[in-house]
Amino acid sequence: MNARLSPGIKTLIGTVLAQFALGSVYTWSLFNAPLAAQLDEPVSQVAFTFGIMTLALALASSVSGHLQARFGVRRVTIGAGILLGASLALTSVVSQLWLLYLTAGLLIGLADGTGYLMTLSNCVRFFPKNKGLASACAIGAYGLGSLGFKYINLYFLAAGGAALSFQMWAVLACVMVVIGGALMHDAPQQKPPQTHLRPMRLLITPFLNVLKPRNFGYLPRYLSRFV
Repeated sequence: MNARLSPGIKTLIGTVLAQFALGSVYTWSLFNAPLAAQLDEPVSQVAFTFGIMTLALALASSVSGHLQARFGVRRVTIGAGILLGASLALTSVVSQLWLLYLTAGLLIGLADGTGYLMTLSNCVRFFPKNKGLASACAIGAYGLGSLGFKYINLYFLAAGGAALSFQMWAVLACVMVVIGGALMHDAPQQKPPQTHLRPMRLLITPFLNVLKPRNFGYLPRYLSRFV
């Protein structure tokens, strides 16, 4: 069945799968209190981790397109999935606040940002006539990821605490992003529409039409009135 699917459909399926896992970072607030107790730090200091994460996410999103151009969407997405899983696993064993900022803040943010915008834009380019539908599927999966992983993380928090929850989150997110990345293809480059007239020609053509000699044929008759 996989062989019958077009690259665009496989990329859409892979993007939805990866986006669902990448959206799980928005469940971070569940861990503020447990981590504050574990590290013996104020909750406000632990919550600052999410601020670092969103900043790293934005920075990674801005360069993800360059990474895709060099390595391809499949390799970059798989790399982002591995980094996300490793960062979450490292977060489960942190013992100091600065290590939390490094693993959960910086590294998870970089992994999530690298995968989010790149996979979304790549998927949309496969469907030039249905861009809205394709983006809705990807963005919807990203939003649903925070909802789905909320219940997954709550279950493991209750069963074994923050460490177990981070470890299971790491495995699930890594597997989903890696499988999603393996299904992806690089979208064909869309050529900009070409015009037969150069931009400067388009600008001056109306003025040239006004200055044509036939537009001044009335001048001799008009001037003869004053002779």
